[in-house]
Amino acid sequence: MEQTIQIETGKSIKFENVASYRARMKQSEIDQELGQFVAVLKDSGAKRNGPMISATFAMDNDQEEQVLDMEFMFPVDRPLDLPQPYGFKPVFQLVDAVYTRYTGNPDGLDRVFAELVDYIQRNKMIQVSTGYTMSIQPPIVAEPCFDVYIVVNGSIL
Repeated sequence: MEQTIQIETGKSIKFENVASYRARMKQSEIDQELGQFVAVLKDSGAKRNGPMISATFAMDNDQEEQVLDMEFMFPVDRPLDLPQPYGFKPVFQLVDAVYTRYTGNPDGLDRVFAELVDYIQRNKMIQVSTGYTMSIQPPIVAEPCFDVYIVVNGSIL
């Protein structure tokens, strides 16, 4: 049974000291790329200080599978000097976002994004960012949980 999502507007989030990795990768490479990023962070001695944040900026296909332009971010406990291709953002902030919390199979996130985009269009809002997904740590044995944000322009035109 599909859950009904509750959409909120005007949401903001802010994280300081955010390690990031953005790259084009085949869908089959995502887990490996993410694992390498986590290993680099672990080797740096930094400690996670918040949820994993991800965003997909583009999707296209090569000969055999989907290629995604994705970014993964982790708030950490201190500033870092990371080797290329990794980066560091002193601040990551989203302001005036449309938001929902989704619990369930990550495959359902496509539907959640579609519903958020539909809500934005129906309410004549202007989308100014891609969607950002934050993996929320659920209680043990609970289903995966995600906070989903899309920033909209607060101007009234």
